[in-house]
Amino acid sequence: MKISYNILNTYFDGKLPKPAVLEEAFTFHSWEIDEVIENPPAGGGDTMFDVKVLPDKSAWALSHRGVAKDLSIVLNMPFARDPFAVKPVLEPKTENVQVAVAASGCTRYIAAHITGVKIGPSPEWLKNALATLGQRSINNIVDATNYVMFGLGQPLHAFDAKKLTQLSIGVRMAKEGEKIITLTGESHALSSQDMLIVDGVTDAPIGIAGIKGGKVAEVDAATTDIIIESAHFDAVTIRKSSQRLKLRTDASQRYENCVVSDVTVYGISEAVRLILEVAGGTLQGFVDTGSDIPPRPGVSVSLSKINSVLGLSLTKEVVEDIIARFRYGYSWDGEILTVRPPFERPDLVIAEDVIEEIGRIHGYGHVESVIPQPVPLSEMNTTFYYSDRIRTALQDVGFSEVFTSSFRAHDEVKLKNALASDKGYLRSRLSENLSEALAKNAPLADLLGVEEVRIFELGTVFKKEGEMLSLALGVRSPGGYKAKKDDPILSVGIASVEQALGMTLSWKKVDGIAEAVLTEIFATLPVPSAYAPFEKTPDISYKPFSPYPFASRDVALWVPNHVGHGSEKVSEETLVALIQNTADPLLARLTLFDRFEKEGRTSYAFRLVFQSYEKTLTEEEINSMMEMVYTKLREVGCEVR
Repeated sequence: MKISYNILNTYFDGKLPKPAVLEEAFTFHSWEIDEVIENPPAGGGDTMFDVKVLPDKSAWALSHRGVAKDLSIVLNMPFARDPFAVKPVLEPKTENVQVAVAASGCTRYIAAHITGVKIGPSPEWLKNALATLGQRSINNIVDATNYVMFGLGQPLHAFDAKKLTQLSIGVRMAKEGEKIITLTGESHALSSQDMLIVDGVTDAPIGIAGIKGGKVAEVDAATTDIIIESAHFDAVTIRKSSQRLKLRTDASQRYENCVVSDVTVYGISEAVRLILEVAGGTLQGFVDTGSDIPPRPGVSVSLSKINSVLGLSLTKEVVEDIIARFRYGYSWDGEILTVRPPFERPDLVIAEDVIEEIGRIHGYGHVESVIPQPVPLSEMNTTFYYSDRIRTALQDVGFSEVFTSSFRAHDEVKLKNALASDKGYLRSRLSENLSEALAKNAPLADLLGVEEVRIFELGTVFKKEGEMLSLALGVRSPGGYKAKKDDPILSVGIASVEQALGMTLSWKKVDGIAEAVLTEIFATLPVPSAYAPFEKTPDISYKPFSPYPFASRDVALWVPNHVGHGSEKVSEETLVALIQNTADPLLARLTLFDRFEKEGRTSYAFRLVFQSYEKTLTEEEINSMMEMVYTKLREVGCEVR
């Protein structure tokens, strides 16, 4: 979520520390910061924080007030102004506006009727605030509702009151196939699972509840009277509609994360105040179809449990100092702490929730690492044991493990909500993915320093009858599948697997790939008595790969076993070092692929693989590099052939 430093500062009368201090406070006590941008374009000297709000805190933290409240706790800085401090009284009431709710997914609907507004540009401070948050200024009415939504987390919408029949609004479920044109001009066909805001007399749709307003009642330059909507909609209904319609908005995001029902009152009160300030007009009154949620019971936790879960030894005084920062109601009964969460914190439900708050405010840096005490092994995982044996067996004969996607464009099991058009099904076999991996990697054999690519995958496949564990292994030469060369290597891999399991498997083979389902086989194997001892593998250093193509060249040479005046012949190590030093840094790999002795001389054949991290190498550049290598080899007495 994008957060404005200037808006945060309004809650503290401009006394917040510098943005760098806030970034550190967020990082070590609240959330990750994806990005900090100082002086964003058209932001009026502001600073923007892109805050990665955690899902369990999204109900209250997808707002500037929520983030500011957390900062006040972390920094131990009380609010100078808290819009939630005093509950607004929605007065006066009006009977001119009628609201009828006929959808169970709408638990509260508040409408405010304002007449005589003047539509126009927003003041500069409002434009700048929205620009910092990446929002385009529309007009003073729409900007005001957006500003309040980003401030308090309550989505709001403004309708042109004169475009409604008899100032009547309804909330109902859509009819199957019913259509609506949204504010941005797109037409959407609705289902009976979508919730609508409608004209209460004509029953015509004027908005998709909780997601986007309709074109019919749009606020435009001619608007003088408006109705402001502040409602609470069911999170599941909004999310399903948003996904199905592929229409995700700032409003739907907040409803999906269960914004609290009582925030509707604060939201509409603040929206009315701001609209009267920036657009003028007269408030005619409010209509409220719901009621406040009852106070939640307190959450109790013992001091000993707090310390046990956190691995600390906090005193009662330290815990009380932290809880006091929240400015929530709390009390002690001996060592039992009872916290009474405010209405906007639905995430404080069980003892562990309170412990988490205490831990993060105190600072997880105070928690010391403790090595767990070893305990006797009570149960063996057969699947893990035999899978590990298969991996070891295949790696011992030169195979590398790969992990491919579980999604396919077409297969047996179709996904209800696909991530993309080419990921609409779950894989029913591994062989197709392995074939694609071989096709992509076999041409890279020279770069990888292998004669052929050998890979395997152990993974879950999905058939109509259920999930199964499958194994597939494949071999592919650089020029494509070669049965005479690849099949014998594949047979070696199959034999190593069967030897590791102590039984023959049923394989499906095609074009250098073999696959076998293991689920039922593992069930018949003996339960192991112990895992293999752990052996630490050597440390491996990784470096980024080049996106540019590589090129291979071979060099063959004779080296005399004795070189004049009694000197010894040039060693293989010397040749390797000479070639590497000459061709560096463009030499990506050097491989000795042939060596033999004849008539007092030794023949060597090397394959040089060239690749740049900066560009595609030209033929001239590679040939020039090879000439340099030839020259250096001749200088040490080698005969290049």
